Amino acid sequence: MEELGATCSGQNDEGQDTSPHGGEEPYDVNEGTLGVNSVMTLGDSLSRVCWGANAKDNRAYYIADTGHVVTVKPKNEANPNAAAVKKVEKFLEKWMEENSWHLRQSEVSHRCDRHGEVFDLLYYDDDGVLRVYFAEPTDLEDDPESNNQDVDPGDNPRPSEFIDLFGVRRTNDIRYRPVGYFIENDWFPDLKYIAPMGSVPSPDKLNSGKVAVQHRKRNVLSNDPRGLTIYWPVREEMIFAKKLLANLMRVSAFQAAFGAIRTINASQGADQVRSWLASQQTAGGSSGQRESFDFPAASVVTVPGTIKYEFPETGAGNSNQIEVLVALLRACAAGMKLPEFMLTANVSEGNFASTLVSEGPFHKGMKYEQYKMVTEDEVILMQALRYAASKGVEDITESDVDDIVLHTQPPEVQTRNRAEEFDFKKELWDRGELSGKTWLASEKLDRESEQAQRQSELKSELELPKGSSLATTAALPGPVAKKKTDPMKEKGVSKGNPEKITQK
Repeated sequence: MEELGATCSGQNDEGQDTSPHGGEEPYDVNEGTLGVNSVMTLGDSLSRVCWGANAKDNRAYYIADTGHVVTVKPKNEANPNAAAVKKVEKFLEKWMEENSWHLRQSEVSHRCDRHGEVFDLLYYDDDGVLRVYFAEPTDLEDDPESNNQDVDPGDNPRPSEFIDLFGVRRTNDIRYRPVGYFIENDWFPDLKYIAPMGSVPSPDKLNSGKVAVQHRKRNVLSNDPRGLTIYWPVREEMIFAKKLLANLMRVSAFQAAFGAIRTINASQGADQVRSWLASQQTAGGSSGQRESFDFPAASVVTVPGTIKYEFPETGAGNSNQIEVLVALLRACAAGMKLPEFMLTANVSEGNFASTLVSEGPFHKGMKYEQYKMVTEDEVILMQALRYAASKGVEDITESDVDDIVLHTQPPEVQTRNRAEEFDFKKELWDRGELSGKTWLASEKLDRESEQAQRQSELKSELELPKGSSLATTAALPGPVAKKKTDPMKEKGVSKGNPEKITQK
């Protein structure tokens, strides 16, 4: 445990722990993009261990799930442009299918967790359809011919207009707006820089007239040029946990192998075994040359067989190491804002109440990640619509795009106590503080479409014809049973008046 504290507590050489762990500068400026690539490699290695993959997959299920639901709505509900809504819906349905949009959202979530950044390559094809691809974060390089590396005012009284750092070019002013990205020995322009307010960039501003980049960053400040993997704050703890588990498996394997050693003869010593082996010589051995021996499993006996071995118990001491491993993973889960069972896959140390408490911060974090993905995705979707309108694809016009708005509904981050959540919303609705439309929207339902569907269902219901035998027994499930009379239960018989029984 002392070694664990020395290697994983973030202490410096003097043994002090005054700075927050993980708050140091993650990139070495002198190394350039090599320092960034080392962080990317760290995210790759940690996402390939069992608990890292578990955490990454769980976050993807909450953030993206099977895909966000995009609905096209008219901008002016009082005077809607129904034709524009229909044309845009038709185009987006085909466009999202062609670009495998829902699968892409899951991959974006995986990449954000593993690398901390995603580079969307937007390819403006000649047919008017915007196509999207990925650029790998490790593909960014430092431009060897850049004149924007040294911007120290002491050395240069008139610094450059831009600054290049870690493969990203930014404005050298107080805003630090990203301008471009150096990928595969070429600069690719930033979409937001060349297309403000959602306009389509002109061909002369695009790389080779067709390509722009949208950069998604995670776990960093807005002024940081690159993103950070989600594992960065707990990297040392997870690396130690990985080593601990590897050593645990090696020790267990050694104990099992050592415990399998057996003697071949329990009553004879080494001399008797050698004599027996000599008698098992091949034909060539009769000439005085011993070429081979047929050794029985599993070893040569070098001591008398009367000696009894005491082998270590297989798995001895593993429980203590597993406790340390679980404690490390629980600390990592807290640092990553995850419920502990999502990282440890162990629910034995939590109960229902503690699980609800631990999921509270996680739900807020997931909704924040969903909001960021929605805003970033809608930028690409609007680019696809405006570019199609500029080329006249599917008869879409600029006015059609101006007359619609996109409503993106991410998957619901569900709580475990759904009944309590319903009672809370019901209380707000009873007090008149929550509308039915908003309530249905929280359940991924649209009030207008549901009401229209309900009316169509009511019209399709058939009324029972008058005089039908089913009209009096409509509430009874199944076929109508035949009526069986019991004379002993008829009126009169039960009162002791048999004469009142109807004579047939």
